[in-house]
Amino acid sequence: MYLFLQVSRCLSTILLSAGLSAGADLASAQRAYQEEDYATAVKESTSLAAQGNADAQLLLGRMYLMGEGVSKDTDQAIKWFKASAAQGNTDAQFMLGSIYLLPQKDVAEGVKWMRLSAEHGNQDAQYLLGKVYAQGLQGLPRDPVQAEMWLSLAANENLPFYKTELDSAERQMTTDEIARGRALAGAWKPKTGPRPGDKPQADEDSRRDGKPKSQQP
Repeated sequence: MYLFLQVSRCLSTILLSAGLSAGADLASAQRAYQEEDYATAVKESTSLAAQGNADAQLLLGRMYLMGEGVSKDTDQAIKWFKASAAQGNTDAQFMLGSIYLLPQKDVAEGVKWMRLSAEHGNQDAQYLLGKVYAQGLQGLPRDPVQAEMWLSLAANENLPFYKTELDSAERQMTTDEIARGRALAGAWKPKTGPRPGDKPQADEDSRRDGKPKSQQP
């Protein structure tokens, strides 16, 4: 139950704030969503989502998940979250992980998506992954070392909430488990990869006139 409440807290934060970073093409849909004009937000985001816009896919997935402007449909939410997550959207990856973990619908699938988000530096995902390992779930044994690692990463900016959660978890760990987890956290580096909206880099073999080196005189 405690983990459920903490996941719900993080979900609410993303539901309220994730859309604020959307690009200009989503300005109208985002404005409609924030003004609770969900019918317009659904109409405008659906077109963009179908064209592969990862931010629109995230927004549309949220509306299906919450039943905003459309009938609540978890399957549709998962469809759009997966489309966005496949493009590197860490919030979409977090949402997928939460959908599977909240009711323990599929713990392995939930941990897979939550870890992917955490590995790219999503702080909420790092925190929730740490909580999952600290408490253990059906089919996922408790792992204090992994818990220490991910909770330490989530708390590395000394945010009060995350720091309090880390301190609480450490009271259930041995000195050796804490040390090993901290060592993993110290060696951790965020994974890098394309982000939604990133422009493809020019081919290293291309010249400014567009001709590859193989065609140079």
